[in-house]
Parts: sequence; structure tokens; C-alpha cells
Amino acid sequence: MSGTVNNPDDIKEILAVHHSWLDSNNDLVESKMYPNFANPGYLQFNLNGHQYDSVDEKVKLWEGLHQIGFNLSDMKIVEEPKVHAEGDLAYLTTYWSAQVSGDKGTGVLEPDPEPLVFRVTEVYRRDDGKGNPVWKIWHFHASPIASPDAPRFPQDA
Repeated sequence: MSGTVNNPDDIKEILAVHHSWLDSNNDLVESKMYPNFANPGYLQFNLNGHQYDSVDEKVKLWEGLHQIGFNLSDMKIVEEPKVHAEGDLAYLTTYWSAQVSGDKGTGVLEPDPEPLVFRVTEVYRRDDGKGNPVWKIWHFHASPIASPDAPRFPQDA
């Protein structure tokens, strides 16, 4: 493992994976999603509150969303990603927005005319899950953001 911090070539490769992953979320395209993740090894904490322990589980989720007529579109980066890469490990944080649409919701995410804005954290390793030195996402975490008027600290309530 190299000790280089924020090597521009590493940042460029990580951002390319990030943008490819973001793009695959538009209309939930499994074939575009699959190559962005370590396999085996990928773990996701999804915005729906569930954990997915592999890329294959993520594909099963997206197939199910297609079956119920649920969709995400107009996926956008709201805040430019912040990337920290050191050696063969990196993390990225940002905010995304998405248009949630469809025939019905999931019980957690419901169709809404207003875009959904949420936080994103990605953990990268320069390892494709099979030991090849390629930047891949090993962990993805999406979570809701607090409303702008919610106090950040209890003493502000």
C-alpha cells in the first residue's frame, strides 16, 4: 500500500466510479450499476433502511422496484463530492437528489413531485473484490437529511 494522500489520479478514478454509480441510479439500470462495486465484498446501508450484503442483493432490490413500478430519475449531485484517498483506501461524501416516481411506493420511499435530497457516503478500496488493483465501492450509505429548521444541538431546541 502506498502512503500517497489524495493523489490526483486516484481522485479522478474514484470520481469516475462515483459518477458511473450515480448515473446507474437513473431508471435503476442494473447492468450499469454492477461494475462499480467490489464483488464479493460490497455492503450497502440503503435509504430504505435495509442492509444489502452483496451486489447480487442490490440487483434483486432493483428488479423488485421495477416489478412494482417504482423508479428513481433525475439523479443529481447537490454538493460536490469530497474525497479523501490514502494509499489503497478512500472515502467520499456528498449530497444527491432524486425524483421518486412510480405506481406505488416502498413503504419508506414514496412517489413525490418534490425531489428527495439525501446524504451519501462511499468507502472505496483499490481492490475489485478479487485482488485486482482497481478502485471499487466497498460500502455505500445513504441517509435522510434533517429539515433546515431542525435544531442541530439539544440546547438549541
